[in-house]
Amino acid sequence: MRLAFLAAFMLPVGLLLAAPRAVELTNGSFAEWAAGARVPAGWQAYGGGGEEQSLTPARPVFGEGPALLLQDGDPDRELGLSQDFPAEPEETYEVRVRVAALPERPAPANVYLQLRFLPSNQFSQISLATNATDRFEELAVYGKSPAGTTRARIYLYTHRGETTSIQLADVRVQAGVEMPKEPLGVPAMKAPQYEALKDLRIETPLVADGVAQGVIVAPARHADAAALLRRAVLDTTGTELAVVEDLPLPLPQHAVVLGNRSTNPLLRRLYDLYYTLLDLKYPGSGGYALHSLHNPFGNGRNAILVGGSDAAGVMQAAERLAVLIRERGRTGNLSLGHVLEVRLGEGVTIPEDIKQVGIWEASDGYGSSGYFGWNIISKHMALYYMTGEVRHAREFLRLAFPDAQAKEELARIDGEMTENKDDPLAGPYHYNQHMLVLFWDLIEESPVFTDAERLRVINALARQLEHEDYARRGIFNLRGPAPSVSSRHGQWAAIGLYCLGRYFQRDYPAPVWDHTFAAANFAFHSLHRHDWVAGENDNLFWYSTGIAPIFTYLCLSGDRVPLENGVVAKLLRGQEALLSGKTGDQHIRSASLGFLHKAAYLTGDARWHYYRQDRVRLNTDEFRLGQSYWPEPEIEIAPPTDILGKWTILSLPEPLWRTRRSGIPLEHSFGFGSFRTRIDGDGDFILLDGFNGASRNPYHTFAILDLRIAGNSLLRGYLNQVLTKADGMVEPSVAMDAGLSAADVVGDSVYARGSVPRAAFCAWQRHLLQRVGRYALVVDELDFRVDSENMAVEILWETAGAVGRRRRKRWCSASRPTWRMSRRIRSSNSPGGMQPRCGQPGRT
Repeated sequence: MRLAFLAAFMLPVGLLLAAPRAVELTNGSFAEWAAGARVPAGWQAYGGGGEEQSLTPARPVFGEGPALLLQDGDPDRELGLSQDFPAEPEETYEVRVRVAALPERPAPANVYLQLRFLPSNQFSQISLATNATDRFEELAVYGKSPAGTTRARIYLYTHRGETTSIQLADVRVQAGVEMPKEPLGVPAMKAPQYEALKDLRIETPLVADGVAQGVIVAPARHADAAALLRRAVLDTTGTELAVVEDLPLPLPQHAVVLGNRSTNPLLRRLYDLYYTLLDLKYPGSGGYALHSLHNPFGNGRNAILVGGSDAAGVMQAAERLAVLIRERGRTGNLSLGHVLEVRLGEGVTIPEDIKQVGIWEASDGYGSSGYFGWNIISKHMALYYMTGEVRHAREFLRLAFPDAQAKEELARIDGEMTENKDDPLAGPYHYNQHMLVLFWDLIEESPVFTDAERLRVINALARQLEHEDYARRGIFNLRGPAPSVSSRHGQWAAIGLYCLGRYFQRDYPAPVWDHTFAAANFAFHSLHRHDWVAGENDNLFWYSTGIAPIFTYLCLSGDRVPLENGVVAKLLRGQEALLSGKTGDQHIRSASLGFLHKAAYLTGDARWHYYRQDRVRLNTDEFRLGQSYWPEPEIEIAPPTDILGKWTILSLPEPLWRTRRSGIPLEHSFGFGSFRTRIDGDGDFILLDGFNGASRNPYHTFAILDLRIAGNSLLRGYLNQVLTKADGMVEPSVAMDAGLSAADVVGDSVYARGSVPRAAFCAWQRHLLQRVGRYALVVDELDFRVDSENMAVEILWETAGAVGRRRRKRWCSASRPTWRMSRRIRSSNSPGGMQPRCGQPGRT
C-alpha cells in the first residue's frame, strides 16, 4: 500500500470547533474474537497469507487489558486489518491507538496507522514506531475529510520490507477535533528560553588543600613536557600530580592533557567529539595552543589541553602553562580559570578577508564557501578559538545580533546559508547549522563575553529549533529509527539537531532536548541494519556529499556499528567505483577534504588519503578552519590496486530493492558498477548505471555512463542506451531499473550483460564486450511484448567530446554529440532485427 498521501500535520489549524464527539467503532479494544477467525470481530483482514505472519489476541505482560499481537515475519507481504466507519465531509477526525513493543524483540518498524477518506481516497498516516516495552504509548493520526466524504477507513498495517512485531490496543475515533500542529508523541518544536546561565565551571582546581584533584595525561613521547609541568605544580603547591598515559571518557577527574589527536589517545577521542582541534595541522609546526575545556560531559570535570602539532610545539605549550601555574598557584592550591593562548606555527598566515579563509570541509566544487557546515559567523567563532584574537569574538557577536550593515554583509557573503538575517544564530540553513553550536561550546567560558551576552547567545541558538525548515522538522518528528538514512538535507539537519540536543541536554535539560537528541540518532540508526542511504538518489556527481554527513555523525557519536557490520565499507566502495582516475573527476569534485580524511581515519584505509593527494586540487598547506584529521607520517599512502582488473559493483540494499518492485532479482539489482585497468586516468574504464532515482538526470535505465579504451574516452553520459516506442507512444509505467545479470573478466576480455525487463513494450537486454585496449562491442536484444505496425527503436550514443571526421570513413560528428540510430519495424511478439542508420543529433 504505497500511494501519495495527504500530509496530516501540514494542514492549517482551523477555527475553534465544537466539542469533539466519539465515533463508535466495533470492537476497538480487540477483546472479541470469533472462533477460528483471522482477525478480531468487526475488523477486516488486510494483506497476509505470507510466512510467519499472524494476528492473535494477546495480554501484555504489564497487564493493561486485551491487545492484538501483530507479527509480520515475511518481508515480501503486507499484513494488517481495517475497519470502516461513517464520516461527514469537511470535518477533522482523530484516530488513536495504544502501542507497545515486545521485550527482547527489535522495536517496531515499518508498521503504520492510516486514516483514509472515501470515496476520495485522500489519507493521512503515521508510523507506529515505539520503544515502550513496559507500558502502552498512545499515538494518533489526524485528517480533514474532503467534500463528498461518506465514510472513512482505518488501517493498521505493515509495509513490505523489514519484518516487525507490535502490540496494539484500544482504537478510538473522535470527530470535530482541532488539528494539532505536532504529531502525538512528539513535543512541540518550541525552544525554551532561559533567564539564568548554567554553572560555567570556569575554574579547574588541580590541587586543593594540598590534595591533588587532577592528573597529567601524557604518552611516553611527551614525557619531558609532562615532567616539566609536574615539577611546576610541585614547586608551586608542594603537591605532586600523577602522570598517566590515558583516561576513559567521560573524564573521571580534572586532567592536563598533552599532545594532539595523533599522539595522545585521550585527545583523539576528545577530537572526535569536537572538543579540541589539536592535530598535525593545527596549530602548525613549531606552534602551540593552550585551551581550557569546561565540563564537556556535564559531570563537573574540566581539562587543560596543552597542544602542538609536533614535539617542539607541545614542549613550548608546557613551558607557557608552567608560567601560568607559577603565577596562579600557591602552597596547597592551584586552580586554573579560562585558558586560551595560541601561537600558530612557522609560516602560518591567515587571510584578512574572511571570504578567503579556508576550511577543512572545502572541496574542488564548493571551495571554502562554507558548504557544508559553516557560515561567516561560525568562521569568526573558529578564528577566535584557533587564534585567541579577541577581534574575532567581537565580530562574531556583531554578526550574531546584526544591525543594518551587518545584515547586508550576511546577505552578501552568506546568502542562503543564513536564512534569517534578523536572527542569524537561530536561522541558519540546515546545511550550515552545526558549527555554530560546536564552536560556542568551545568559547562560551571566555571572559571576553559578559553573562548577558552569553545568555543572549544560548537563547538564540535554542531558537534554531523553531526556525521553519522542512528538513529539520522531518528529522525532529522521528519517534523511532527511520527506515533509511535521508538525503544530505536530512542528514545535515540531523547533525545540526544532534549538536543542538547534545549541548542543551547536558547544560539546560528539558524533555524537548532529550527528544531532539534521540531523533537525530534515529536518523542514522538504519546503518546498524543495512546500507540504504537516500543520499542524492542517482545524482552520482553528488554521491560523496550524500554520504559525507554519515562520517561526521560516526565521529561525533562514537557509533562504530556501521563500520563493524560492513555498511560503511559498502558505501565507500560505491564512491570508489565512480572514480574515473582523472584529476577533477566530477565524482570527486564535491568530496571535501574532511570527508576523505574521516573515511581514511574511521576505516584505517589510506586509499582515501591517496585519492585526496592524487585527485583533489586544493592546497592543504594553507591555514584552514576546523579539524583536518591529517594522517600520521608513518601511514603509507599508495595507489590502491585491489580494484584493478575486476568489476566493482554497488548492489541495491534489500529494503530499497523491495520498494522498487522492479521484477529484477535482488542478486542482479544494482545502483552502478565499474571496471578499470589502471588507477589513474589512462587505460580502460567502464561505468554502468542501473538505477534511475528520478531526480536531476535524463531518463535512463541501463546506461553506459563512461567507456574508455587505452586512455581515450569514447562514451560519456546518460544517453548511451536504447529507447523503444509503439505507434509513437511509450508505456504509462516507465522502466526505472536494470539488472546486471552478468559481469565477468576473462583474460583481456571484459563482459557485462544488463537486463531491463520492463522497457517500453519489450524486454531489453544489452551485452557489452570490451577487449582491453582494443575495442568494445555492444549487442542489444529486444523481446517485444506487443503487436504493432509501427515499432520504433532508437539506439543512442553520447560521446565524451568532439568526434573527428576521417576521410573515406563515415563518422557522426558534433561537439559532444548524441548519435541516434533508429529503425521502424513491425513487431509480432518475437525478437526483432534491425539495420540502424547513423545520423546527426535529433535526426534519424
